[in-house]
Amino acid sequence: MKKTMKICCMAVLAAMVSASLFAAPKGKAPKMKAGTPVVVDYQGQALGSEIPAWVVAIGEGSQKKVRKSLEIDKEDAIFILQNKGSDLDFLKAWTDQIDVRAEVASSIEQTVAQAVIAELDAKDADEQTKTRAAKIYSTSMTNLTLNGLTKDSYYWIKTRTMKPGVKKITSEADYTDEYTYYVVFTMNRNLYDAQLNAAIRKVDDNDESTQFLKEVLAMKICESVVMPKASGYDYSGFSVEEIDY
Repeated sequence: MKKTMKICCMAVLAAMVSASLFAAPKGKAPKMKAGTPVVVDYQGQALGSEIPAWVVAIGEGSQKKVRKSLEIDKEDAIFILQNKGSDLDFLKAWTDQIDVRAEVASSIEQTVAQAVIAELDAKDADEQTKTRAAKIYSTSMTNLTLNGLTKDSYYWIKTRTMKPGVKKITSEADYTDEYTYYVVFTMNRNLYDAQLNAAIRKVDDNDESTQFLKEVLAMKICESVVMPKASGYDYSGFSVEEIDY
């Protein structure tokens, strides 16, 4: 009987040792380099959901893929916002309720300024003329009301970055955690065009060399939307939705 008990105890001990050798240590941090964000969590991960293709497309800077993934009608204007912060709830509230119109208006202002410069470059305009025109036309977009803006989709990703100067992780204080919140808004194209044209017509431009901009800007702006800066996140190790583009 004693011999049997001894054998059983040895078997249990061997099993415990084996388990300790092959089990992954809990709380083990992912391998990372200082300053390089690593994806550690995302919306729906706990339920085994894939990372949507449109989120990856934003990181790649492809508006076409975003449209394809979300099945957004080509006749709709699309606006893509991306904000970052440590408090996800605040980030959502700020982006959805307060920052959206300002962000979209800012995006349009940037697009207008770029379009103005491009058009005047083609006509060999001097720098003073380009600077003046870019300012008055882009500033005119500040008060654009953007009535009819609709929230289409949203998503969040959590990243972890090893702080600069840290060579070996010893505690949570060696990391910086940050959320990236993505939102896609759409607007009926006809409604968007009408508001855009109205804003451009109100521009007080008495310079004969730049008045032609009123006729071409609306079309140029409608053809392009400023994309958020590419994130460059590494999604390897996670399941990502695949779409045939």
